[in-house]
Amino acid sequence: MRLTQNKIEEITLPILGEEGLLLIKELYGKENVSEFDLAKRTKYDIKIVRKMLYLLYNNNLVGFNRKKDKEKGWYIYYWTLIPESIRFIYFKRKREQLVRLNEKMLEEEKELFFICPNDCVRLNFDQGMDFEFHCPECGELITQDTSNEANIAKIKKVIEKIEEDLKKEQRDVKRVIIKEKKKEAKKKVVKKKVVKKKTIKKKPVTKKKVTKKKPIKKKVITKKSKISGTSLRGKKKTVAKKKTVKKTIKKKVNKKKK
Repeated sequence: MRLTQNKIEEITLPILGEEGLLLIKELYGKENVSEFDLAKRTKYDIKIVRKMLYLLYNNNLVGFNRKKDKEKGWYIYYWTLIPESIRFIYFKRKREQLVRLNEKMLEEEKELFFICPNDCVRLNFDQGMDFEFHCPECGELITQDTSNEANIAKIKKVIEKIEEDLKKEQRDVKRVIIKEKKKEAKKKVVKKKVVKKKTIKKKPVTKKKVTKKKPIKKKVITKKSKISGTSLRGKKKTVAKKKTVKKTIKKKVNKKKK
């Protein structure tokens, strides 16, 4: 559903009254509008503008950003209408209206109504009994209203129109949800591809030099046979004796003096 200015005004009228219509006109189709600019354009006092903006904010119909004025040192607020919230409230009210209209149609189908010839009042049977079928305002005798069928037909048309709008809105919402899901799925796929590209870097292929392997000679272990009934383990190692060299000691001969 396209949010026209008339639909937004229809929603904001019970909140702001007719004075707020000029403010909505200045906000419609714009973003981040300064409250001082709104006061200038609407020619309202800044306090009145702020009061209306806060009423809209409390109903979640507008959002704001604030920035600090470097020269003056105070914060300036910039306001924007929130289309999603406006759309939600619009259809919420339409559903409430639909409930009331269905109740009204049932009442028109079941009840008998009486009207004053001067169009002062329209009363149901119980109310007519209370006033003895006389108009409480002018005292004229009230007569049965024969326009029930016409009233029922009018109510049915309004109900059909609201139901059609609600169905259309539901279809639009489903389309938006499907589109958002598709966008999210695409983003996830793109992210995965980017991550893979970042992590997997192809190294430059360098040809390795082929070195011929030398043939490995296998050691052949031959088992020694047992010698004279004794195994090798039983044999004692023969230790070679060291040769001892005998030194010849010369004895000193003392010659006797004659």
